[in-house]
Amino acid sequence: MVRKLLLAATAAAVALGSAGQATAGYPEKDITFLIPFSPGGGMDSTARQIASVLPKYLPNKVNVVPKNEAGAGGRLAMGQLYRAKPDGYTISVFNIPGAAMPQMTGEKVSYDITKVVWIGRMSTSPYLLGVSAKSDIKTVEDIKKLGRPLKIASVGFGTTVYTAASIAKSVIGFKAAMVTGYKGTRNIILGVIRGDADAAIAPTQTFASFVRSGDIRGVVTFEEKSSYPGVQTIAEAGYPQLTGLGVERLIGAPPGLPAEIQKILSDAVGKAIQDPESVAWAKKTKRPFAYLPAEKTQAAVDRALKNLADYPDALKEQK
Repeated sequence: MVRKLLLAATAAAVALGSAGQATAGYPEKDITFLIPFSPGGGMDSTARQIASVLPKYLPNKVNVVPKNEAGAGGRLAMGQLYRAKPDGYTISVFNIPGAAMPQMTGEKVSYDITKVVWIGRMSTSPYLLGVSAKSDIKTVEDIKKLGRPLKIASVGFGTTVYTAASIAKSVIGFKAAMVTGYKGTRNIILGVIRGDADAAIAPTQTFASFVRSGDIRGVVTFEEKSSYPGVQTIAEAGYPQLTGLGVERLIGAPPGLPAEIQKILSDAVGKAIQDPESVAWAKKTKRPFAYLPAEKTQAAVDRALKNLADYPDALKEQK
């Protein structure tokens, strides 16, 4: 299944350059921006900031209307996007590798991640493994010497954070027990603070406020350079192959989107991210952007799928 997805993704990338002619005068009406998550989270707030500025950089004056379509782990919105007319009036947020997991594990879904036309990357966030500030666990070696499975709070099998924890467990070589059922990454962190679990793996940005408040202590970060003073990088801990493990926050469009419209949207997203208002927002919220244009976003997706293929055990539900 993974190999088929990789081959299909490559074919989709080739097809981007051969799309038909765009509708003259695009855009002529408001654009719906689907957000497959509930309001208030990092993905939602990032998408809404882009949506608020994006109209300034489109050829014609139209609104970009955010629409939260939470449900089924994001599959509801992704299915809607996939079935939408490829005319540039419906786009959606995606998180990779989470959006690819159902297909990669053989589940039936109403979309094919390899056929999505990528508009650009909004941001990326490597993960942090964090524990309660009261925990005795301070290093990766402490985890390996724990003498029992590490209880890791997670949203559930098939999600990005669950997969990341599975990969870390496989590569580092420790036993883990997944504590699932939480709604969103902030809730898994709160679960660790309450003592439901020993640790959580989540984006560095999501952990930031909890680390600043003193409720969470970072054990290891999957960043190239640690943004948390005193917290080792995964390379410094001895596992450089896990550097960059994290989530890609992308914008996609339905299969068949004309290349001309793809370029208009991709260029506009890049300008919206560089807009002074967005730069100020990113600094204030500590949610930095990391824009990639369409072609490089496709390459990032291909790379993420390949990385998952390198760890087939992580695609299985952990017992």
